Amino acid sequence: MKAEITASIMCADLLNLERDILALEKAGVDYFHYDLMDGHFVPNVTLGLETVCEIQKRVKVRSDFHLLVNQPEDIIPLLDAGVEDLIGFHYSATKNIDKCLNMIHDMQANAGIVLDTNDHYELLEPYLDNIDYVTLMMIRPGFAGQPMVDGMIEKIMETRKWLNNHEKHHVKIMIDGNVSYERARLMHKLGGDILVAGTSSLFKGDMSFEESLKTFEEYTSHKELY
Repeated sequence: MKAEITASIMCADLLNLERDILALEKAGVDYFHYDLMDGHFVPNVTLGLETVCEIQKRVKVRSDFHLLVNQPEDIIPLLDAGVEDLIGFHYSATKNIDKCLNMIHDMQANAGIVLDTNDHYELLEPYLDNIDYVTLMMIRPGFAGQPMVDGMIEKIMETRKWLNNHEKHHVKIMIDGNVSYERARLMHKLGGDILVAGTSSLFKGDMSFEESLKTFEEYTSHKELY
């Protein structure tokens, strides 16, 4: 099974955003990855909630919300999300993790916890029965185009093995940061199910969106499960 690709909209041409989102939808991308930031949890602000809502009105692509905000429980009720959509928040952003997960499930959406590069996967243990996916950050969150932090590739394999050992084979792993085509092959092989495509691949500008997604499919069509 090939990896699912979620397009990082903050990496699109923001002066031609409508053109890009319509082209991505036509190309058949699996999700739109919305990085919602508050300027406090990370020192950056990219997409605003109103902009995301306007995008959702124009396309039928599933939504993948990445909440880079303090107290995500305050923004979750404002999201337009449903059965096929994803909502993930950072482990370190709230003391109310169970509340956030329950709020997301009350919306019928899929709930995920985002682990920063220095967060160990064993932090997930109390929440394993209530998560649908985990996001592993390969870079420090907030800005696109950063180099990968050492040891993150190995973390993918270790997290997948740990989840499987806890009989959570259904919990997917999303990989965020430095997802080039060549790395995508290895990331998927080691356990990455959903890959966030940004400036290292989909928005690199060296091929069309259709060609880019076809390349991802070719590189991730064969997966070795751990």
